[in-house]
Amino acid sequence: MDQSTPTYEGTAGSVAAVSQFLDYLRFEKRYSEHTVKAYLTDLNQFFDYLATEYTGLSFEVVKTPVMRSWMVKLKNDADHPIGNKSLHRKISSLKSFYKYLLRRQLIKSSPLTAITLPKINKRLPSFLKEKEADELINPARIEGLLETVTLDQNKISHFMGITSREKLDKRAWKKYFTELTAYLAICLFYECGIRRSELIALKEKDIDDRLKQIKVLGKGGKERLIPVAASLLALIEKYTCEKKQIPEHEVHNPQSVLLTGYNGKPLYAKKVYNMVRDMVAEVTDLKKKSPHILRHSFATHLLSAGADLSAVKELLGHASLAATQVYTHTNIEKLKEVYKKAHPKS
Repeated sequence: MDQSTPTYEGTAGSVAAVSQFLDYLRFEKRYSEHTVKAYLTDLNQFFDYLATEYTGLSFEVVKTPVMRSWMVKLKNDADHPIGNKSLHRKISSLKSFYKYLLRRQLIKSSPLTAITLPKINKRLPSFLKEKEADELINPARIEGLLETVTLDQNKISHFMGITSREKLDKRAWKKYFTELTAYLAICLFYECGIRRSELIALKEKDIDDRLKQIKVLGKGGKERLIPVAASLLALIEKYTCEKKQIPEHEVHNPQSVLLTGYNGKPLYAKKVYNMVRDMVAEVTDLKKKSPHILRHSFATHLLSAGADLSAVKELLGHASLAATQVYTHTNIEKLKEVYKKAHPKS
């Protein structure tokens, strides 16, 4: 099924209302296309349910019992039952939709007003220990990297009979630039706390050497400035210089995106995930090894060192403090340790 348009087959006015809601999300709320698609997926799923279980029932006249029956269907689906967190998101999408209809006076009441959602079990974010993070971004990882890679390639050529110097140089370059890219990505994630999508979209022009900061385009098209250490700026400068050696790098990367592959083409989400997973696996036995682990580590380590919660919120680009407060758990655990060791009644 094509998820790019609403599947609802109601009156022309009703279909128009759905399309206008999606435009409202795009242009007034300034949600990313990825977020708009998530809303659309949830709406289409609900419309399909109405068409299957309540033939001819328009969403404008849906009542609370129908909503409850859909929730039960989602939770008890034989093929793909969903958890409470996913259920919350889908109901949130519909709440936004019906709230929009109310504001436009297209309905008289929302069928979601009396809906009570199940509680979500809060899970603490996984993060690296500070020692693990230090090991991960240790500059020794790239010291003499090109020389090491070249030596390794020479060994390969000896055992495999590769005699072409040009072919050998290309292999060495690919390995060297790929490892340098992975290392820079790791440093940006941990030292700046940015999201994977923000890293991929980061452009060379977003790096401000003079003010020692980078400009990041976050969710909803919101920009934020993040301070950057001199060592990271030096690494970015080195990387940018190396990238210029790639033939036709400007053709493959017209937007001058900062991070690219060895062919000069911008990175994609799966590639970034794989690079980070492999490097993080070298320093920790955490089950999760995604780029978001480094964002969690960034926030956790800042707060553990006494950073202001509001400042960390701004650095992360969170819309509210509630999203940032999850990282205060480490401070609480430290306080418990102090209490146990020092208080006579502990």
